[in-house]
Amino acid sequence: MTNPDTALSLARAGFYVFPMTPRGQFLQGFGWDRGASRSLRQIRKWWADDPRQRIGVHCGLSGIVVVDLDRKNGKDGFASLEKAGHDLPRTFNYASRRGNGAHHIYRAPEGIELTIDRDLNGMPGVDIRSGIGLIVYNGPTLTKKPRLAPAPEWAIVHKKDGWDYDMADLEVWLEAEGSPADAMQKASVAKARRMATIFPEDGVDNGDLLRRITPLVSGLTFGGGRREAYEAARARYTNDYPDPKYLIAFDRAWAKAITRVQSEVRADRKSKVARVTPGGADSSVRALQLTPASAIKPRPVKWLWDGRIAIGTLALLAGREGIGKSTLAYWLVAQITRGRLPGELSGKPRAVLIAATEDSWEHTIVPRLIAARADLDKVFRVAVRSADEVYVGMNVIKDLKLLEQAAAQVDAGLLLLDPLMSRLGDQDTHKDSEVRVALEPIVDVADRVGMSVLGLIHHNKSGSTDPLQLIMGSKAFTAVARSVHTVVIDPDDEEEERKLFGTPKNNLGRANLPTLSFTIVSAAVDTDEGTAWTGRLEWGAEVSESISAVMERSGTENTDRTALKEAAEWLHDFLSMTGVVGSARVKDEGRKAGHSESALKRARHRVKVETRSEGFPRTTFWYLPGKEDAAQSPAVGPTPGER
Repeated sequence: MTNPDTALSLARAGFYVFPMTPRGQFLQGFGWDRGASRSLRQIRKWWADDPRQRIGVHCGLSGIVVVDLDRKNGKDGFASLEKAGHDLPRTFNYASRRGNGAHHIYRAPEGIELTIDRDLNGMPGVDIRSGIGLIVYNGPTLTKKPRLAPAPEWAIVHKKDGWDYDMADLEVWLEAEGSPADAMQKASVAKARRMATIFPEDGVDNGDLLRRITPLVSGLTFGGGRREAYEAARARYTNDYPDPKYLIAFDRAWAKAITRVQSEVRADRKSKVARVTPGGADSSVRALQLTPASAIKPRPVKWLWDGRIAIGTLALLAGREGIGKSTLAYWLVAQITRGRLPGELSGKPRAVLIAATEDSWEHTIVPRLIAARADLDKVFRVAVRSADEVYVGMNVIKDLKLLEQAAAQVDAGLLLLDPLMSRLGDQDTHKDSEVRVALEPIVDVADRVGMSVLGLIHHNKSGSTDPLQLIMGSKAFTAVARSVHTVVIDPDDEEEERKLFGTPKNNLGRANLPTLSFTIVSAAVDTDEGTAWTGRLEWGAEVSESISAVMERSGTENTDRTALKEAAEWLHDFLSMTGVVGSARVKDEGRKAGHSESALKRARHRVKVETRSEGFPRTTFWYLPGKEDAAQSPAVGPTPGER
C-alpha cells in the first residue's frame, strides 16, 4: 500500500493525520498542530501533491498515548522499562522505521490534559507522545479500526501549567537531520560538538538556558550533527544536576528554541517573499510581504452546488421571514447527505453541521429533514458545552477552533447557520469591521476543511428593489459572501404560493443562472407520538427572468406587502357592508379607492373571499366566508356586462 492509502486508513480509524516531507520534516508554512485532519478529501489533496510524503499523527486530537521505545545513542528503552518493573500492556504496535524501536499506541484517558516526555522518569529510551505530541507513523495500512488498550498509569504525563509551546518539535527536529555525504556528515558532527561547548561544564541557570540554546539550534538548521550537539549540550548542562526535572527543563528550552528559529527561517527564507519595512522601522513589529504571482499555485473553483455555491466559501440565503428559506436550506442539506447535489460531491455523501436557534429540532427541523429524505446520521446539531456544563449557542469567533475540529472529524460538506446573525456573538452587525472579523476566519476554516458555509439572513424594510441592498445589517455580509441567493414570492402567482429562488451575486460562477421556482407542500411525518406535519419543497419550472428583474418589476417588496395589506383591509370592510357583490363592481370600487386589480385579486385570497358563478351570461359574485346563503339571492345585482 502507498502512503496516501495508509493515511486514509488512519483517518477512517479515527486518527488525525498530516503530511510531512519524505525525510520526516515539517512542510514549510504548514501548522500541523492546527492542520491535522480526518477529512478524506483534504488527505487526498495533500498526498496528491507528493505521494512520497510521510505521515504525521497528532496524538492529542487522535486521543492516544504512544509509548516510544528506542535502542540508539547508548539508550535501550526496552531494558529501561524492564529495569523499572513496568508492564507494557498488549495493544496496537509496530516497529520503528529503522527496526531498533517500537511504537505502542494506547487509548488516552478522557478529561485529562496530557503532554509529552523524554526519557520518562529517568528511563533512557522511553519517550511518551500524547497531548501536544506527534508521531511519524511507520505502521501498516489499517483494514479496520485497531483495538487500543487503555494507557497504563505510568505512561500518563499530565500537562503542566505554562507549557504553551510545542515540545513535540524536539524529537522530529532530531530525527530530521540530513546526511548528504559521509565526509560532510562527519564535518557537521564535529562542528556540532564544538558548538555544544558553549555550555559550561559547571551548569547553566534556567533563566539563561534559552539564550544559550537558540544560537546553537540556529547553527544546526541546515546541517547534520543535531543529535550529537543536543546530547553533548544536555550532558554538560546536567553535569552537576542529574535530577530528571533538570532534563525536562533543558528539553523544554530546546523545543522553544526550535519553535523560535523555525519561525525566523520561514519568515526570512528565500522563497520569493520580499519583506519591506519603512524607513528602518522595526520589521519584527510590522512587515510588508511581497509574493510574486508565480509563487502562487492556481486552483480551479470546486462547487458544492454546481455553479451556485462554491466549496470553501460563504454563501447567503436571504428573504423575508416565513418565505421558505429554511425549508429550501434543509432540502439542500438532504441532497448533500445523500450525495445527490449536482457538483463536486455528486455521488459522495457528506455530513452537515447545523447551528440553528429559531426553530425547534424536535418539532420543526428533524421533521423537515425527514420530509426532505435526509440521512439523519449525517446531520449534526451544533451546540457548545460551557465550563459550567451549560449548553449554549455556537459563536463563530469563540468556538472557531472547536468548529474546525468537528467539521474535519465528521467530514462535513456544509455548515448551516440559521440565522447567521445569531452566531456572531456580541459583534455589531451594522459595522463592516466587526462583521468581517467574524466572517473572514470562518471562511478560512471552510477552505481548509473543504466545506461551504451557508448563512440564512432576513431582508430589511428599506423598500429597495435591489436584492443586495435588502440584506439586513452591514454591507460586509454581501461583500464577504462569494454568492448571495434570494427567495421572493412570485408576483405573477395570485395564490402567492409559488416562490422564486435566484442568485443575484455570484463572484465565482455565471451571472446568468436561471431563476428557479418552487412551492412548499404539506408533508406528514410519522413519529412515536403520532403524526407531525411539516413543509416539503417541490421544484417547479425555471423562470427566464432574473431574480433582480423580477423584484424590480414587481416593485419594492415592502411596498408590495403594504399594498396587499391595505387592499385586504378595504376588501373585507367593503364586503362586510355590501354583502354579496359582483366581481366587476368590487374591482371598479377598489380602483376608485386606489387599489390595483392585481392587489385585489391577491387580497381576495388573503381575506379568503368565496365566489360563485350564476346566470347567463355567467356572472361571478364575491362574498365573505359564512355568507353562502346570501349568495343564493344577491343583495346587489351585477353591473351590466359583468362576468
